[in-house]
Amino acid sequence: RSHSLQLVVPMDVRGVTGYQDFVDEAPLDLVYVANDRRSKLIPASRRVAFASASAGAIAQNVFLFCASEGLSTVIRAWIARKALAEALTLGQHEHILFSQTVGYPLKGRET
Repeated sequence: RSHSLQLVVPMDVRGVTGYQDFVDEAPLDLVYVANDRRSKLIPASRRVAFASASAGAIAQNVFLFCASEGLSTVIRAWIARKALAEALTLGQHEHILFSQTVGYPLKGRET
């Protein structure tokens, strides 16, 4: 299987990915979703912890890439999970963990 990003809905849902004002204008907002159907070997009480650790490792790779390319990124957990799940048409077995916004540094705040 190839590793790739997959378009889930053919519309811009950045406006529902968070409460911060920069979310609507950022070029990219990744949403990390746990799929319980893919983790049946993990006890139900531990699935969120395992999924969060895996998503955290992925997010760290995004941080490293952004640092190497002069981009800015931030992890956001303060998000409208219910509204975003509806916008992404997620099923009951799919749970939003957090999102990660990627963009260009503000003038005067370049790293």
